[in-house]
Amino acid sequence: MSNIKTDYALFDVIDYKGENKLSSYNLDITPLTFKARIPLDESREIPLNNQKVTFDFGDGSFGNNLSSSHVYEYPGEYTVRMIIRDCKNNSILASYSDSIHIKDYITNTFSLSMPPGDIAGGKPVLVLSAGEIAGPITVLSQSPFYQDFQEIYYSVSGSDFKNYFNLSPNKFNTLKKYFSVYERKYLPTLSTFEFVEIENISLSSKDIYAQLNLDGTLSYGTSSSLSSVYVGSSGSKEIYIKAEDQDSPLNISFFKDRENIFSNSLKGYKNNNYTNNLDITLSSFVSPTSGQTLSAIKFTSNGITGEGIEAEPFSISKTQYKGLSIPFIITPVNNDNFTMKSLSAGNPTFVLLSGASSHVHNTDNIVQPSYYSISSLSNTLSSLTTNYWYRGALTFNDSLSSTATRLTLSARNQYAFNTNSSLLSTVNGLVTLTAYPKDFYNFYKHNENFDFEKNIKDMRFQEILLDKNIFFDDFIGTIFGDVSSRYDILGKKLYEKVFNFVSNNADIDVCDINSLISLAALTNDNGIVFDRTLAQEPEQVKRFIDTLSLNYNKFRGSKNKFDENYDPKGTTTKAIYGKNLGDEINSLTYEVTAGNDLVAYEKFSNSYLRLNTFQPLSALSGINTGKISGNSNTYMLSDYSNQSTNASLSGGSTWGWPLILPTTFDINTVNNFYEFYNFTSTTDDTILAGLVDYSNGLTTVSFNEPLSNLEGEDNIFDINIRNSLFSSLSLF
Repeated sequence: MSNIKTDYALFDVIDYKGENKLSSYNLDITPLTFKARIPLDESREIPLNNQKVTFDFGDGSFGNNLSSSHVYEYPGEYTVRMIIRDCKNNSILASYSDSIHIKDYITNTFSLSMPPGDIAGGKPVLVLSAGEIAGPITVLSQSPFYQDFQEIYYSVSGSDFKNYFNLSPNKFNTLKKYFSVYERKYLPTLSTFEFVEIENISLSSKDIYAQLNLDGTLSYGTSSSLSSVYVGSSGSKEIYIKAEDQDSPLNISFFKDRENIFSNSLKGYKNNNYTNNLDITLSSFVSPTSGQTLSAIKFTSNGITGEGIEAEPFSISKTQYKGLSIPFIITPVNNDNFTMKSLSAGNPTFVLLSGASSHVHNTDNIVQPSYYSISSLSNTLSSLTTNYWYRGALTFNDSLSSTATRLTLSARNQYAFNTNSSLLSTVNGLVTLTAYPKDFYNFYKHNENFDFEKNIKDMRFQEILLDKNIFFDDFIGTIFGDVSSRYDILGKKLYEKVFNFVSNNADIDVCDINSLISLAALTNDNGIVFDRTLAQEPEQVKRFIDTLSLNYNKFRGSKNKFDENYDPKGTTTKAIYGKNLGDEINSLTYEVTAGNDLVAYEKFSNSYLRLNTFQPLSALSGINTGKISGNSNTYMLSDYSNQSTNASLSGGSTWGWPLILPTTFDINTVNNFYEFYNFTSTTDDTILAGLVDYSNGLTTVSFNEPLSNLEGEDNIFDINIRNSLFSSLSLF
């Protein structure tokens, strides 16, 4: 442009409100309008052209009208110049230029909101106590529309310990000393919250929209409309911080990734001269553990306690088994249920009690040491330098009882604060569990009662085979099993697969998962999406998937309520046949009581009919009240006839009994065709249509078990599944 002539000319800058302003926002609804003012001087040798100009907006774009509007995409300082022309169309650079300031409506920044009271000198102060999770600290972040919504990073300086994510991989890292930033997540299964370590702070973003109001002001919100424009995103998150005891101050710096931030440079509009708040540092001393009060000892499976919450996500399972090692870790916690790590401890003392107890080291119901052992496993974690924890294993060996045993394991230990070893604190803790014998609960399907050994023996027709017991008992019997063998023995599995073939493969209620996938494919059902390769579980686990996925009634079956077993079939005991046929009655003298039904035996057809004894009451009340005794619910069976004092009625047929009789009859005629018996109210109560074979002597699950006893932790299914897993892993 150095060769271009310059001359005097002005231009005005009008903002979206119609005001003379040299600043605006980088939004479509907030343009700047540039209006040229070209002097008309006829004394010029070559007059200026007042109809054509070019505006250089300073961002690489141009306007060619006397009044040109422009929207800047990015914030920054832009120099706007105007090129005018004379009447011979020679370009002339206007000597006047303006510096335009473009701002973000939503700036790329973030802030921290501290808990109430954590402010000193107008600045946020982080208050930390060793081992405790502090917070919440609310992180508020926003980004303009041209900037991806970013995570917030953090770094720590001055710490005596590593970040949790920098620890060498070890499943017991939680026992080490470390610092970390946390988020609080809800656990629906436990109906509570847990604290989870996070490497970066990820915020869920919400879109922000702005619109221009009639009065020229801007307003924004999270909902869009036809008159609004997208201006950026915002989000927030509550975080928490935990550190261990140390002497030097701890500095935690929060920041955004500058390498991926747009700025006001013309060279790509990023990574240059960005002035927004992108770095916040908190500084704090960590109060020592000695200032806290120990509350209890916590038993966990891996050393992870609830950390500030009541729920214990890794507590010792209530379901355990006799003869199996039960590993545990004990750690001390303070009054707020935070693990205290800056401590040293001796060897704890343990007491095992029978039953559930809330008393630690109760002298009542002490289990004799001959029934259990507790061994230390702390040497397996020798790589961990802290010594406040103890790792051990309990083994309960009650071989005398075949029932479940309720147990309470209590622990007591003394802890010394590292800052003063003379300050000792004695704390207690306990855990309650139930030790079950192996195979305590079992359920067997129908056709899982086959005695392969006996059936093979029954086919020993040759005398030479009769005394070959080693072959039949120790060899055949061991491989194929007998009636007392488990359901997964080869002989029972072969028999069950054959006899339950149809239900195992074609019944969608009880078939296995692979068959269900095949049935879905046959029907072109695309609603079931399942990768067949995933159905490769161990056989015992697969059995539980196939059986315990049934609904409650399909699993346990239902009782047969048949109550019309009248024909005794020549027997006299009626133990099986004729259960509902009572004693024969004398029709001439028997007084019927409504509600006590009768059974009529039709001689010529050898069939039985149940007679409703309520029906005759309505008939007799309209015929002859004299036939009803003083008790209105009773009447004589001998009154049954076709005679009636009411001519409008047809006699005996009004009783409603479906007896086949001549047109004219009385009770004596009836006796020629029928015999009468009392009805015995009893049901068959055999169990039908269920998966479980309750007649199998190995089935220990009762038909009467309610659903609440089957499902859930420390209930029958849970106990059975754990038993199966431990058996598969050869832990028994």
